[in-house]
Amino acid sequence: RAETVKQPELRTKMLAALGEMDTMLSSTLAYAHEGSDNEEMCLTDIGSLVEAICEDMSDNGHHVTSAVEDKILLLCRPMALKRALINLIDNAVKYGHGAHVRATDKGSSGVEITIDDEGPGIPELQMDHVFLPFHRLETSRSQNTGGVGLGMAIVQMIIDAHGGSVHLGNRPTGGLRVQVRLPLDVYAY
Repeated sequence: RAETVKQPELRTKMLAALGEMDTMLSSTLAYAHEGSDNEEMCLTDIGSLVEAICEDMSDNGHHVTSAVEDKILLLCRPMALKRALINLIDNAVKYGHGAHVRATDKGSSGVEITIDDEGPGIPELQMDHVFLPFHRLETSRSQNTGGVGLGMAIVQMIIDAHGGSVHLGNRPTGGLRVQVRLPLDVYAY
């Protein structure tokens, strides 16, 4: 019906509102689905997973680089972990002008995936708030600048389900560093 409205300005506003509602609904469903996902755990090459994500984003014109160690095998839910990493890398691209991603075998400490960007970072008082559902640092309602505030909540849920942790910190040289740590108890050689 919105497309049949004769007034171009009104039609544009209506279509934008419908697009925003669609984004909110899709994000909410993804968040709800993650809490009940039954994906099987399987041994996954984390280096290959990280490289594939970075190559896809780079092929789409984004500034994304990766440095991974060979054969970092992890027992995980690969599609869920991929979803979490895509959310984190996409944030680095959108808000930090690119992403530099490293995957490292930390021996008895497990696996660490680090995502650095060159953006403004996050105010210290907001660090913990970014993981709250529907919380956005970027306050405009534009779909071009941000979602509905569920991306980081989904990341937290996925990493928690793997027994891991996500840490945010502003880098001394500028930009944000996100460190995902996945523990030894889900780690395999």
